[in-house]
Amino acid sequence: MATLQEKYGLLKGLFMGDGTAYIGPFYAAVDITRRCNLHCMGCRYHSTAMKTIPLQGEQNVLDMSFDLFKHFCDELQTMGTSSLTLIGEGEPLLHPRIFDMIATAKDAGLFVTLLTNGTLLNERRCQSLIDSRLDSLKVSLWGSSKNVYKLNFPEGKHGNFEKIINSLRCLSSIKAARKSKWPAMTLHHPINRNNFQHIEAMINLVHTTGCNALSFSPFHTNRGQLASMALSSDEELQVCFVLSQMTKRLNALGIKHNIAPTLFSYRIGEKVWQTFPCYAGWLQLRLKMDGNLLPCYSCHQPLGNLNERSLHDIWNSAALKDFRRQTITMEGLTKIGEQCDCAFCCHLNDNWRVHRLFRWISPTRAIKLI
Repeated sequence: MATLQEKYGLLKGLFMGDGTAYIGPFYAAVDITRRCNLHCMGCRYHSTAMKTIPLQGEQNVLDMSFDLFKHFCDELQTMGTSSLTLIGEGEPLLHPRIFDMIATAKDAGLFVTLLTNGTLLNERRCQSLIDSRLDSLKVSLWGSSKNVYKLNFPEGKHGNFEKIINSLRCLSSIKAARKSKWPAMTLHHPINRNNFQHIEAMINLVHTTGCNALSFSPFHTNRGQLASMALSSDEELQVCFVLSQMTKRLNALGIKHNIAPTLFSYRIGEKVWQTFPCYAGWLQLRLKMDGNLLPCYSCHQPLGNLNERSLHDIWNSAALKDFRRQTITMEGLTKIGEQCDCAFCCHLNDNWRVHRLFRWISPTRAIKLI
């Protein structure tokens, strides 16, 4: 949760209007590897069901160097950033120094989350996750049963579902034996046409694997290339009803969840840029394997390279100031549509919280909600 000083710095920058940030990024994400062992149908980088998107930077750099990662963490620490997410165009557990990276980020005072497909977890890696002091492990699971999982991985190994479930149980058992609360374990379930009728069964999986939380997200069609897997309007209504019914049971079991933000996302709809401004440029940064910095997961507008300039310089560079000024106007959001895929924006909840404050302080400049 942001402090009063951080909120003041954020709102001061918004109010001044020239794109200058008076507080560092609240959180950051790092793509540590391009390599992956799966071809998730909904993945914009490795899906065989769609065209890959054009990417910025050096494509021959497969893994981030440890020195670059450490430098980034050190700079984030000086800027007051509190949270770091380890992700990738591929599977983060394939990086040869993943556990050193987690420990380094923890030494920099960061709350560290690791996103993974879960297929590479084994007893040794589970032990290493605990040893590295990882705060949060988020495992993406596209089905609540072996058969539903297969629908989303028609070319994958059909034993992966059982492997993921057994690995989570293994980690839960090791945590119990070592009397460790960390890492907190979250099952993440993207909702699409192949699995939406079975989402209630995810509660049993969370409970039996010892996970602490269950999260959902609407399916991203990647600019319509995977529209056949998206829900119809009637199916979205059905999902919203089921999610609402699941809330009481999850609360009773003491399982954390993100159902309220997910329902909010469905209510706003896929074309979120028509309703909300984007404050991502004020809140976060995403570092790629080659040192290039981007605003977020969905936007590939280059802001600078950490191998060439300091993070402090890039944070208030002309490129980032221009991006901030653009994305708090409807006209600006429309113009950057070719470089950003904001459908079902994963930062919607943060954008809403910032917008509630900004439109109160500066109602004549804030975009009015539809």
